[in-house]
Amino acid sequence: PMETLAARVTRFFLQKHYIEPEQAEWFQYGLTRRMIGFLTFLLLLPVGAILVGWVGSFLYLYTVRFLRTRTGGYHAKTLHGCLLTSLGTMFAALTLAKKLHSPFLVGTVLFASALCIFVLAPANNASLHLTTNEIAAIRPRARLRLACIVLISCLLLYICAPLASCMAVSLLAVAVMLVLTNSGVGAQ
Repeated sequence: PMETLAARVTRFFLQKHYIEPEQAEWFQYGLTRRMIGFLTFLLLLPVGAILVGWVGSFLYLYTVRFLRTRTGGYHAKTLHGCLLTSLGTMFAALTLAKKLHSPFLVGTVLFASALCIFVLAPANNASLHLTTNEIAAIRPRARLRLACIVLISCLLLYICAPLASCMAVSLLAVAVMLVLTNSGVGAQ
């Protein structure tokens, strides 16, 4: 369904000369990925809201997405597997976030996860085919995003600790995905 819609939009853009024929395949691929990401976000947002409220759910999802676009990590082999993995990860992470009452615990999860991401990102796998030069180019951007998230989380820790815990567990989720990828699990 998503692929069909993306193919139709791509054909329309080709007919209107908004894209060149040699750009069509990449355009369709990118559009499909964005549509799936948006749909997943919309499906998961209310689930997280049940656990931690709308703002906490949004922060969790946005943070994971913001980091994963530069760090990579575990990728399921199918769309259904991706959705189930995302749902399970989110449920586990936000359940943990509700139990992190101490600023010390939130800080510990935040900094341990950030250290793991700093060391392991960006992840590479056979579907990405990143070269050494591409990894070297992505790494500083991944680390800059990580630094921004850590800074915002630290500020939130003093302003609204429950929201900081949602961001801390989002880093934990990304770190776990990176560990899984580096262990050879997922779509390799």
